[in-house]
Amino acid sequence: MSFGGNLFLCMLSEKLVSLLQTFSKYELNRFRKFLLSPYFNEQEDLVRLFELLNAALRTEDNVDTMLDKQGVWKSLYPGKKIDDAHLRRICSDLGQMALQFMVEEARKKDALTEALELQRVLEKPELQKHLAGVERQIRKRLDSAPGQSTWYYLSRFRMHWNVYNRASKVVATSDFMNKLLPADQSLDYFYVVQKLKFYVAWLIYKGFRSTQQKLPVIPGFWEYIQQIPDEDVPLISIYQNVIRCLTEPDEEQYFKELLNNLDKFTNQLTKEDLRECYYIAQNYCAFKISQGKMEYYKEVFEIFNKVIDLKILLEDGQLSEGVYKNIITASLGVGEYNWAEDFIENYSSYLPSNIRENARTFNLSYLYFHQKKHQKVIELLRNVEYSDIVYALKAKQILLRTYYESDELLAMDSLMDSFRIFLRRNNLISKNLKREYNNFLNFLKKMALLDSYNPQSIASLKKSISETQYVNSKKWLLDKIAEMEQLVVKKQ
Repeated sequence: MSFGGNLFLCMLSEKLVSLLQTFSKYELNRFRKFLLSPYFNEQEDLVRLFELLNAALRTEDNVDTMLDKQGVWKSLYPGKKIDDAHLRRICSDLGQMALQFMVEEARKKDALTEALELQRVLEKPELQKHLAGVERQIRKRLDSAPGQSTWYYLSRFRMHWNVYNRASKVVATSDFMNKLLPADQSLDYFYVVQKLKFYVAWLIYKGFRSTQQKLPVIPGFWEYIQQIPDEDVPLISIYQNVIRCLTEPDEEQYFKELLNNLDKFTNQLTKEDLRECYYIAQNYCAFKISQGKMEYYKEVFEIFNKVIDLKILLEDGQLSEGVYKNIITASLGVGEYNWAEDFIENYSSYLPSNIRENARTFNLSYLYFHQKKHQKVIELLRNVEYSDIVYALKAKQILLRTYYESDELLAMDSLMDSFRIFLRRNNLISKNLKREYNNFLNFLKKMALLDSYNPQSIASLKKSISETQYVNSKKWLLDKIAEMEQLVVKKQ
């Protein structure tokens, strides 16, 4: 929990207060103990200043008054004339203490890094027993690490580097090479995996934006990594699969190999790496679906189920809006309507609070639309005003499609008129998006007035829709035209 709200702090240090605002109640309590420790802090002024700030941060009443510079000074130094430079200095000192506290807290959460630092500190000859105990602890932590990511290989290198560094001071030692080679190998593995990660990031970026910049790769790199066994460093094989999927998307066997390797090495990868690789696999499926290969709906639905089963769907306890929508779209694409409804209700609570209700309502209406439960769609969307512009546009479009399919043409005409006004007056909508929606409205109007038994009229409208580049819900419009064509054939 963090303390939000904008404090109008023209008098006291805004930099200090904005930093402390990010602390939870638990962290504020911990920071107070930190300040009370004479080992870390010997300035009593800082404790008193923090107590004033702490009290202000925990209340919503008169915060600006409580943090008024004059009032703070009087509380700290009653009877003394205000010294602006001194007040700025102690605010700066308290800010530095808060940053040091954050570092200490982060170190405590990373026991392996703390042990690696201790390994280096204990290199004195008289501390060999203590050092041996710490190194056993490090090896144990590495053996039980929840996956082998770049962090794992870097930590392993640091451990072997500390061992090698001690041995290098006496090169004549008999097992010198036994110290050097593991350090060298761990450094190689760290470099190779991290380089592959950077290469994948560059490929993804290149797919979204046109760029002339290239990521340099040292000569012989690709040949060298072929010599490393998959079992030694699974991520090398997996990232090569990812790279092939991104660079040769038409070769579908690389996608299958990626999924097989993710299954094979699941227990040797971190949650973060698994989530990232499955995310890339999802994007590959989306690309294939955009090519018209609808069978990839099944593939992406199975991937999402795998992600849920592996408990890697949530990131820091939250679910992104885009992933939520993509999962629902995939489940609807394979007709898993009951599954979709359960997912909508069970996972909406993990969405960011500011879009939670919008996302839940819209996706539920989208499900009902697919189920042809038109009345439920209308009940959900007719009287809802979305604060988010994207959801507002999508909801109006779904409602229009529902009115058309349920033959409620008067309601559709009324909504089309208000939608046009909404598009014209709203300055937050880009010109391109307005064009897409206006084209959709124009074609929907023509489709509603079309003689559905006139083959020439149907063919003419189909040609217009197909040849118009920017049309929202183009596939749905063409599907409705296809239904008309089938009716004509049956009549004949």
